[in-house]
Amino acid sequence: VFMTTATLIPTRPRDVQVTDIGSHTLILRSRTWERLKFEIEYSRQKGTTANSYLIQADKTALIDPPGESFTDIFLTELAQNMDLTHLDYIILGHINSNRLTTLKALLEKAPQVKIICSRPGANVLKTTFPDWEKQIETVRNDDRLDLGQDHHLQFITAPTPIVTGK
Repeated sequence: VFMTTATLIPTRPRDVQVTDIGSHTLILRSRTWERLKFEIEYSRQKGTTANSYLIQADKTALIDPPGESFTDIFLTELAQNMDLTHLDYIILGHINSNRLTTLKALLEKAPQVKIICSRPGANVLKTTFPDWEKQIETVRNDDRLDLGQDHHLQFITAPTPIVTGK
């Protein structure tokens, strides 16, 4: 049990839970017992998870790796569940500066990977990491990716909601 210095409330350490959720598919739940900054707006009181998915079919895809505060424990768990030299795709539903640390660490361990994201996401990545340009593939609404063994991904674009204060 860890004690946070600000509140002196006992907390549990962050962890990553790995569960089989379907054929060739794992969920990696990066979990913290503290409320993360973005969770405040949802009034969550008992912690937060950042869910990533690993599909290991003919091709292997990692969907939505977590942010920086989980990088080390996430990569350790991921490496226990697959050989990172066989990772074909990292699929990003959204990109933020917090996630870039994990993404950079993944590319150091899996330099062969293709990053799949939207055009705005690709622009951010190419600006931040110009050497990655050849590894970035953009997708549009209704594009599909066949991973084999009946694993077909269809991409659907959804705008980020903007909250305004009144």
